[in-house]
Amino acid sequence: MPYVDLDGMRLYYAEHGLADGSPLVLLHAFMATGDQWQPHLDGFGARYRLIVPDLRGHGRTDNPGGLAAMNHRQFARDVAGLCRALDIDRAAFVGVSTGAMLLLSLALDAPDLARALVLAGGTYHYDDELRRWWRTMTPESVTSSVERARAVHTALGPDHWRLVAQAWIALSEHPHEVDFPRPEELRTIQAPTLIVHGDRDRYFPVQVPATLYGLLPDAELCILPHTGHFPQADRPAWFADIVLDFLARRA
Repeated sequence: MPYVDLDGMRLYYAEHGLADGSPLVLLHAFMATGDQWQPHLDGFGARYRLIVPDLRGHGRTDNPGGLAAMNHRQFARDVAGLCRALDIDRAAFVGVSTGAMLLLSLALDAPDLARALVLAGGTYHYDDELRRWWRTMTPESVTSSVERARAVHTALGPDHWRLVAQAWIALSEHPHEVDFPRPEELRTIQAPTLIVHGDRDRYFPVQVPATLYGLLPDAELCILPHTGHFPQADRPAWFADIVLDFLARRA
């Protein structure tokens, strides 16, 4: 299994697709792993070299920094570090949920790295109502199957799944600046960006991606009907066609 060492963290990643293709980095949601992208590997891999990591503290990647290090800004630094370790100077990025949110910081921290961004089911802030609901959750209530979670999150032992769930719940207590850039920073992002969002997203209603669209200087917005928080899973064919069209035009 391929790993890179980033300041003492063993970060797992997989490669698929065209070995000599243009790099496309696929980033998963919180509490998931890179395997979340399995249904899209053939379609995206027919055109690109795919880099698919497990984020810090997820799946096969460990986390020496503890729960506090599991935030979007740190995830962004980790992904940029992975690209450096693989000698990737320019890449396109597709992220879902947390994978999308971290790309806002990556685009600011490493502007020369980001050729194009696709943000699916993301946000640029957490509102108070969402935070209040979040704080009522427990590791068991946010995990549909403890057995499956234990099998997926393996780097830190049999209770690794619980640490991931606790870190997700802890996001509700993070100050805004730990996870997100300020609006005035978002207005400086130069990478072409596609925002893909479901009209039935349970966490972030459509006004969230619409506002983000207005903040980003070079953005396109696609709202998919009868679609939830994970457009790549709810509408896989639409999602693939829309993303590949965007990347062909802008990346």
